[in-house]
Amino acid sequence: MQRQPTPRPADLPTPNPQPAAGPWPPEAAELLTRAEQLLQAEGPQQALNLLARSGYSSRWVVNARAVCLLRLGEAQRALELFRGLVLGPVGIGMRDAPTVFKANYAAAQLLTGNLTGCIVTLGQARDEAHPSVRRLREAIRRWERGLPFWEKVRWYLGGSAGRPVELDRPGELW
Repeated sequence: MQRQPTPRPADLPTPNPQPAAGPWPPEAAELLTRAEQLLQAEGPQQALNLLARSGYSSRWVVNARAVCLLRLGEAQRALELFRGLVLGPVGIGMRDAPTVFKANYAAAQLLTGNLTGCIVTLGQARDEAHPSVRRLREAIRRWERGLPFWEKVRWYLGGSAGRPVELDRPGELW
């Protein structure tokens, strides 16, 4: 005989799934939703323009601005913004920040040529199940599999492998 599930009392709230508009603070949710729509439909420059015009500067908006910069190919500028979001005040050790901020910082490190820093940052993110972390790890695995033998040897010995890791779509808003 199968056991029937215990009925849930009507007065207990049901768990809320992840909101469709992102995990953003309520005061920035509308702006970030619009920025995400622009990012997808019209591109990073239009989303960046919207964010700049808004005058709003929460850490989620800073993350969104940096993602736009990554997608515009301005990885160094993005890296500086992400650094302020994820590193502690003295620049060593990561502060408590959302995993997406850490993954975006890792992507910026990768796109500025710091593969080792990217790998270390991903390890410190401590959320291997996060989609952004998984995408970065997979991009690095694809890159590594594509290296010729001698480039792999040089990379494993601490040198440059000679070709960059490519990302299809760097950075995420959430």
